[in-house]
Amino acid sequence: MFPFRLVNPDPSKPFTIGRKSDNVLQFDNLMVSRYHAVLNFTDGKWILQSLTQNSITMLNGKDVTTAILNDGDVILIGPRQLRATLRGADLTLLIMERETESDMQTVTLSTEWREIEIPGIGKAKCRRIVSRDARSSGSAEIKFAKAIVDESGKRTRTITVASGDACRFESAVVGFRNNDLLIEAQNSGFDVFAQNVNVFAGKKQLLKGIDFELPAGEILAIIGRSGQGKSSLLKMIQGINSCDKQSVVRIGGVDYRKNEIRRRIAILPQDPPLRPELTVEETILDGARSSMDVQNFKQDALARLEKFCELFGLSGRKHNLVKTLSGGEMRRVALARELMGNPGLVILDEPLSGLDPYNSRILCTHLKQLAFLGHTIILTTHSYEALQIANKVLVLHQGEEAFFGTVQAAYAHFNTNDPQALLTSITQSMAAEFHESYKHEQKMRESKYYFERTKLPRNFAYTVRITAKQWFRDKGRIAALFVQPAIIGFLLSQIFSDQSSLWTVAFAIILCANWFALSLSIREIVQEKDILRDKFRRGVSAISTLTAKCTLPIIFTMMQTAIVYAFISTRITPHPQIALIACVFACIAAPATTVGLFTSTLSKNTSQANAFLPLLIIPQVALAGALVPLDQMQPIGRALSSVIWSRYNQASLLNILLERKDDIFNAIFAIAIALSFYIVTAILLHKLKKPR
Repeated sequence: MFPFRLVNPDPSKPFTIGRKSDNVLQFDNLMVSRYHAVLNFTDGKWILQSLTQNSITMLNGKDVTTAILNDGDVILIGPRQLRATLRGADLTLLIMERETESDMQTVTLSTEWREIEIPGIGKAKCRRIVSRDARSSGSAEIKFAKAIVDESGKRTRTITVASGDACRFESAVVGFRNNDLLIEAQNSGFDVFAQNVNVFAGKKQLLKGIDFELPAGEILAIIGRSGQGKSSLLKMIQGINSCDKQSVVRIGGVDYRKNEIRRRIAILPQDPPLRPELTVEETILDGARSSMDVQNFKQDALARLEKFCELFGLSGRKHNLVKTLSGGEMRRVALARELMGNPGLVILDEPLSGLDPYNSRILCTHLKQLAFLGHTIILTTHSYEALQIANKVLVLHQGEEAFFGTVQAAYAHFNTNDPQALLTSITQSMAAEFHESYKHEQKMRESKYYFERTKLPRNFAYTVRITAKQWFRDKGRIAALFVQPAIIGFLLSQIFSDQSSLWTVAFAIILCANWFALSLSIREIVQEKDILRDKFRRGVSAISTLTAKCTLPIIFTMMQTAIVYAFISTRITPHPQIALIACVFACIAAPATTVGLFTSTLSKNTSQANAFLPLLIIPQVALAGALVPLDQMQPIGRALSSVIWSRYNQASLLNILLERKDDIFNAIFAIAIALSFYIVTAILLHKLKKPR
């Protein structure tokens, strides 16, 4: 996406456009006249009037002298493009900060190194390599000042471009021909090519033989009745569903499963996963942290945030919590969050579902603006309003392609001008007829794609901080963190006395600690799984995220257990060293927390995670050796107790309370169990980012 700005003309004054500085909107370009055009608001309408005879003034591709502006019109002032958004008398002009004429550079190469600059990549040196073959004009060698990566994420500083070939970068295409290096700036949108795509969920086939092509910067609407496979196609690109070996899906000329391509795709499900306890600003910046290079984040994130808030009408809501927003505002926040990393492809699943007509029109306007700025957009929809902004439409029927082409061609094919009749008129025979007549024989040539290497901001401390914000903004949770251990501690202090068995006291403390740790951790992953899957796909470290997710539950488990112990210690005689007690509490909290996070990773929803709590707590009660001594258990029970961390915690805490020397292996075994579950959970989280 190219840089942009928004301008709001004042209806009470003429809005002049030209090269001279006294114009309201100034363009410093010789192809723009000194006084080029003017916008006036008259009789409830905005009127565009050309003031020049020597330069170009166009509206939607046609020369104009005077014309009435409508919502979505594209104005061309010399080489500069403006897109109009109308809301009654309010006019907003979206101005692309780039000339429309070709940005082609031609650099004649010799065997000596020459300095060049590639848009979006930066400075580099290049030279011509002479071929030993007299019939060949050689190749170009390019050395970059900073390392770049190919579509698989492999780093390099040097590439070679053969004569007649070209390679693609995020914002440019570089080719070599006749000793000349050709560098052309392009928008960062990806073209999409799909041929004979068969989509599966496990072994079940959901879609068969899907073909389509979408140029960069255009909008594709996928429509069909419910259950026809619209979302299945998007989930394949997302990596949830799979395709067979005969399927070809290329994004930017590269296999859609390549890491660097996947990092540059924005995916918004029907109900975008958002953290309700974060503000709009925090949510959008969270998206920036998982998609922007650390230096770009420091320099540009806040400015980019302001622009997207202005573009999406969120400037007045930046400091509001997400949970206070309307459905339409939440989707705009989710879209702004995804766009912070400048994705080449934006995929939206039913973005208009559940929105009232007003919010639907607003979101459609924003999608058209994004396409104007260079983003490629694919959306599924039941809303016929989306057809008004789409460049192409793909109609699905019973898991097969019933039509692909322009919206106007779809109306002609189904012999209707009524958007609602498009779907109601589809029959299996019509779908088969189109499938026979539509021959998709073109094969997209594979492209070599290179990207600027992205080093994301540090993740561990940030994840701990953002998790803490969510916890402390939930008043019910904070109350539970402090009131729950106080109540439990008070009750236990009324049960125990200095005559009580320390074996039983230790067991009660350990049982409480396990409950605290499991209840704090068992929902931490599952409630954010979709958010985390998206972050890992973009390159965020699963290990640093998991470590951060362990941190707060362990700290608060130790604190809650200390509160319980403080109440009980007033009733028992032993008072061991606080450092030793803290070490035992850590050995209880660590394995219980990692097991809770492991269970959370395996669970499909929070209800399922909560259902596992008894299955985790009861073995700690039954197999720790407190209810039944280990030497009285059956062989299988004794074997199972060896992987129950409470067995080792029970021995350690009892030794500490009795002021005996503890066996170091009790701590080692507990930590080993914690480490084992930590490693397995990290592997499971890492797998979330991989496509199927």
